[in-house]
Amino acid sequence: MSWTGQKKVFEGFVGYGNFNNSAARMPLRETEAIALRTYRLGEADKIVSLLTRQLGRLRAVAAGAQRPKSRYGGSLEPPSYVRLWLYEREHRDLARLNSCELIESFFDMQKDYRVQVAAQYVVEASEQFLPEREVNERAFRLLLVVLRAMKRSGEIVRPLVYFNYWLLKLGGLLPQIDRCGACGRQLGVESGYYGEGSEHLLCAECRRGARAEVSAEARRIEASFKGLALDQWIGAGPPPRALNELRRFLEVLVESHVGKKLVTRPLLDEF
Repeated sequence: MSWTGQKKVFEGFVGYGNFNNSAARMPLRETEAIALRTYRLGEADKIVSLLTRQLGRLRAVAAGAQRPKSRYGGSLEPPSYVRLWLYEREHRDLARLNSCELIESFFDMQKDYRVQVAAQYVVEASEQFLPEREVNERAFRLLLVVLRAMKRSGEIVRPLVYFNYWLLKLGGLLPQIDRCGACGRQLGVESGYYGEGSEHLLCAECRRGARAEVSAEARRIEASFKGLALDQWIGAGPPPRALNELRRFLEVLVESHVGKKLVTRPLLDEF
C-alpha cells in the first residue's frame, strides 16, 4: 500500500484529521460505561451518550453501528453496561469508539412496561442532570445499583426514590425535607407542599398555590433507607404506604434542577 493509502486508513481508524498528530495525542482509553442514549449519524454510524466510570459523561461516535452486521451488535443499546475502548480527540466534543464488549444486559427488563419506563427515566435523568466530562464514580455506581435492583426485584418505587434522593444528595441539591424552604419553620406533623418547578417544601402558610403534598409519614421514610444499601431496603419488607408521595416530590426536584421537562417523567405518573 502506498504512503497516501496508509495515511487514509490510519486517519479513518482514529477519526482524526491530521496524521502528524499521532496516537500519542490520542491514547486509546479503556473504561466501563452505561449506555444512556443513541442517535443516528448518517446512514451507518451512531452517536452514543455514555456515563463512564473513569471519564464521566461523554458522547462517542460508533462507526458502522447501524449496519446489520455491526461489530457492536446490541451492546450499545441503552441501558447496557459495557467495557469499551475509545479515542478522545483533543478539542473535540465527540470521542470515537474503537471496540466494546457487553458486561451486563438489561434487555429483559423490557418485558415489564413499568420497569422499562423506570429504567428509561433513570438513564434520561442521569444524562440531563450530570455535567459532561465530570468524573463522578459515585453517580456511576448509583445508576448501576438501581438498574440491577429493578432487574432483580421487578420493583420500581423504592429504586426510583433511592436514585433521585442520592442523585440530588451527590449533587449537593437535596433540600431539608423537614423544614419549610421559605420561612425555615419545622414542619413536624404537618404536610409540606410543592408545585412544578419547586426546589423545596413549603408549610401551609407559605404554600402560595403549591398543591402537591408530602405528608409527615412520607417524610419519615427518609430515615428508613439513608443508611441502607438498596437491596437491603427492598428486602426489609413491603414498600411504605406513603412512598409515592416522596417519589413524586424528588422527581420534581430533579426536573427543576435539570431545567427542562423530562420525557419519561409523565409516564411514571401512570404507576
